[in-house]
Amino acid sequence: MAGFFGFFDYTKPGPGVPNPEDAPKKARILVFFEILQRKFWNLIKINLMFNIFNIPAIILGMFAALFLFPNIIPEALADADALVSDIFLKFILLSVLLCIPMVTVGPAQAGFTYILRNYCREEHAFVWGDFKENALKNFKQSMIISAIGFFITLLMIWSIRAYILLGGGNILMTIGTTLMIMMFVIFMIMHMYIYPMLVTFNLTIKQLYKNALIFSIIKLLPNAGILLLCLFIIFLTFGMIIPFSQIIGLILYAFLTVSLIGMITNFYVYPKLMKFMIREEEKPETEDDDEYEEDEDEEEEDENEDNEDNEDNEDNEDNEEDTAEYDNGETPSDDRDTGSNDEGGDSSSEVKRYF
Repeated sequence: MAGFFGFFDYTKPGPGVPNPEDAPKKARILVFFEILQRKFWNLIKINLMFNIFNIPAIILGMFAALFLFPNIIPEALADADALVSDIFLKFILLSVLLCIPMVTVGPAQAGFTYILRNYCREEHAFVWGDFKENALKNFKQSMIISAIGFFITLLMIWSIRAYILLGGGNILMTIGTTLMIMMFVIFMIMHMYIYPMLVTFNLTIKQLYKNALIFSIIKLLPNAGILLLCLFIIFLTFGMIIPFSQIIGLILYAFLTVSLIGMITNFYVYPKLMKFMIREEEKPETEDDDEYEEDEDEEEEDENEDNEDNEDNEDNEDNEEDTAEYDNGETPSDDRDTGSNDEGGDSSSEVKRYF
C-alpha cells in the first residue's frame, strides 16, 4: 500500500495543469474593464499623441462650426462671457464628430485605431511604432475616407439646418428633416466600422463603405445604443449632464476622452467583424483542404488500381509460360491447374474492383 492510509502517496497522479481553454469565459464587460485597467497609461499616451496629429482636423472643424452655426448663443457678440461659452459649445458639438470619428486626420486615425483594435484583441501593440507604421501603410485610403467624411458631414448638417429653418410647421419639411437626421445617424454609425475594417482587411474604399452600411443597418439598435453611450460620455465629461467647470472637460478630452470612446467602439465592433468577416474568410481555406484531401484519396485509389493491374499482368505472364510448356508436349501439372484457378480469381477480383 503506497503511502500511509492513502496519505503521502507521491506516485498518485495529480490534477495536472488546467487548460486555459477549458476555463469559463468571462463576461465581455469584465474583459473590457480589465483591459482598461491594464492599458490605462497607454491610453493616455495614445490620446495625447492622437490629439497632436489631429490638430488640423480640430482647426478645420472649428471653422466649419463657425460657418454652420455663427451664433449658437444670441448674445455671443455682445458679451465676452457669452462668446466664450458659445465657442465651448461649438467645440463640444465638434468633439462628437472628432470621437466617432467623422472629422479626423485619416492616417492618424488609422494608426490610433490599429492600436486600440489590438488592445481589444488582447494583443500587444507598440504605441509609437505601430501608430506610425499603420498611419503610413493606410495613408492614401485613410486620407480619402477622412475627406469624404468631412464633406458629407458638412453637407448633412447644412441640410438638416436648412430643413429646420425653412420648416415652419410644414409636414413635408418635417418628414425631410426626420429622414436627414436618420441618414446622419446611420452615417455616424458607419464610421465606427470603417477604420477598424481599414486596418484589419485589404478592402477598397467602395467595399469599406458598403460593408459599413450593411453593419450599421443589420445591427441598428445595438449600434444606436453604443452611439448614445458615446454621446453620454462626451456630454458628461464636459459638464452638460452634471454641471461642473468645462475646463475639466477640456483636460479630460486632451488626456482620455478620445481613447476611451475609441476603446468602446473598437471593443464593440471587432467581435462583429470576427463573426461575419474573419470567420467567413477562413471557410474557403477549409473547403480547399477538403478538396486537397479528396485529391489525395483519388491518387491513392489510382495507385491501388495500378498495383492491381501490375499483379494481373504478372499472373498473365505466368499463365502464358504455362501454356507454352503445355504446347511443347509436357503434361500439365497441378501448378498449371492452380494457375487457371488463379486466373479465374483475378477476373472475379476485377469485377469486385469495378463495383
